[in-house]
Amino acid sequence: GALQSNDELKTPRSLVIRRGKVESELIELVSDLRRLMRPYTAVNFKEDARNRKLTLSHYANSLSGGLGVTHILAISQNGSRVTLRVGRTPSGPTLSFRIKRFTLGRQIRSVQRRPYDSARAFESPPIVVTNNFGDASAAPHAKLMKVTFQNLFPAINVSTVKLSECRRVVLFNYVRRDLPEVDPSKKKVIPGSDEDVEDEEVEIRHYAIRAKPVGVDRKVRRLVEAKIPNLSKVNDIADYITNQPGANATGGDLSDSEAEDETSHVVLPGKFRGKGNNKSQTSALKLVELGPRLRLKLYKVERGLASGDVMYHAYVHKTPEEVANLKNRKDGEVALKKRRREEQEANVARKKQVKDDKKLAREARKKAREEAAMAELRGEAARRNDEDSDEESSRDESSGSEESSSGGSGTEDSDSE
Repeated sequence: GALQSNDELKTPRSLVIRRGKVESELIELVSDLRRLMRPYTAVNFKEDARNRKLTLSHYANSLSGGLGVTHILAISQNGSRVTLRVGRTPSGPTLSFRIKRFTLGRQIRSVQRRPYDSARAFESPPIVVTNNFGDASAAPHAKLMKVTFQNLFPAINVSTVKLSECRRVVLFNYVRRDLPEVDPSKKKVIPGSDEDVEDEEVEIRHYAIRAKPVGVDRKVRRLVEAKIPNLSKVNDIADYITNQPGANATGGDLSDSEAEDETSHVVLPGKFRGKGNNKSQTSALKLVELGPRLRLKLYKVERGLASGDVMYHAYVHKTPEEVANLKNRKDGEVALKKRRREEQEANVARKKQVKDDKKLAREARKKAREEAAMAELRGEAARRNDEDSDEESSRDESSGSEESSSGGSGTEDSDSE
């Protein structure tokens, strides 16, 4: 339904779509990106052949109003090149990326020993981490990328956020490489290969936060986490804890978390998911990758929503004079298009007026014919009434004359008698 409150209107909401014909892996990548963008995204959005041909402006005009969609992420494929467009509705800007390489979530989970599986982790938005994008002196396109990635997700208020809602992390890492400049037209590299490496690429990673209590023996922690051990070769559970013969483990094992760097140990300010992760408890935080994994290259920034001036291009560099000439040409095309549209609208209005005038004239002629016919019918009816009245009067006169003649003959007969 439509959004009502101010908080709902301020919350970023995204729409991940695919445009045109794409491979099955990209369809799955769209699903993974929707999973990453949860909960403020259209997870079950369905595209059909007709909708896939629509432009981003059509989606923005139909969905940015009542549904509050603020960002559109569109994936398209042209041969071996895969493009991701991130547009801010309704008026831009639009960042166009080339997807150099990607790994699906199921591929990442297939090589993990203990994959993370929790539907409740996607009920709250992730924490956004932007790394190596530079400070205020960074390039304008780098600062625009940083702001765009941050605005894809709701901002976190540190003073009011609940620890139980911090379940996921999305990392945007800006990779800088000191590579010699090479003309892209002369660079013969297979897209997605190991040689397909460029400067200023963005790596996207999606992690889940897992916490485990520290300072507890591994066996005790397993009992606390309700993981029943194999006690078939021990006489008492104390033998299992103290590692008596037959316990099949070395005594005094620490937890997996304590074997890691102690910088990951934190004192929890509140209850966190997992048994033993209580308030004021020291736990070790661990990141488990969820996927998808992407490597992007920004190649174009447009001022509008997939339209307008090209504010940045990674491969095409123009002089200020060329930029001014291009802008003048674009402005002329826009003015010409506007003038033609106005002329077309004026012609349509004129033709509609002519059509309406003809319709009114037809209706007037029809009405005049109907009135004339009615008048003629009324005149004929009046003539018939006059004729009927004349006939009746003539009949009355003839009957009166007959009566008078018969009365006169009777008188004469009486006189003669």
